Amino acid sequence: MNSLYNHGVKQTQLITKDLSSFEKNVSTSPLSLQGSISTSLNAFKKTIKEYNDLIKQNTNDANITKQETRLEKFNQDYADFNKKFQELKQQRESSIQESNRQELLGRRNHLSENPYDQTSGVSPNHQHYQQQDMSYQEGLYKESNSLARGSQQLDHILEMGQNAFDDIIEQNETLQKLGAGLEQGLLTLGVSQGTIRTIERRAKQDKWLFWGGVILMIICFYYILKFFR
Repeated sequence: MNSLYNHGVKQTQLITKDLSSFEKNVSTSPLSLQGSISTSLNAFKKTIKEYNDLIKQNTNDANITKQETRLEKFNQDYADFNKKFQELKQQRESSIQESNRQELLGRRNHLSENPYDQTSGVSPNHQHYQQQDMSYQEGLYKESNSLARGSQQLDHILEMGQNAFDDIIEQNETLQKLGAGLEQGLLTLGVSQGTIRTIERRAKQDKWLFWGGVILMIICFYYILKFFR
């Protein structure tokens, strides 16, 4: 139980370190860091579940109160980590959107300050180029928003993949336990069949002894009757 607790403590230290790195560079942190945090949170959640199950199996432990306090601390840490992670992701998305919006507005202001705009007559070609540039910037802004949404979807996919991986591991452990139980059952069944065959052989031997005794008794009666006659 202590080894599992120490493993959980190491996980909290790693998550704290990654969240600190994410917080220092919210808008420039790589997506791989978010994926690493998401994976670590799922692994920490699994550790908490295993620790909880272990406590339930050792309710008579003298240090059960201490273990329950540790479990409560783990649950609180997980809730705080998850809340912090969601807040940082929202800050990142808002920062990226604001940066793209400011860049787009800056380029529009730059175009509006063009000296050609202050004249009464503006070149049709210039208007055409201006419209193309504005359309291009709007496209970049939309693309940035799409990338931000894609980042959220990627995080969701990573979380789903980690959950699926955890489910596979849990199912594998269940299958291993089931296989061990079946093997034990087969061994028990083999012993039972051996015992039944031994009993059948003993019953057959007893049956021959019985009929042999009956025949021997009949022969004895025959000679006794013949002797008295």
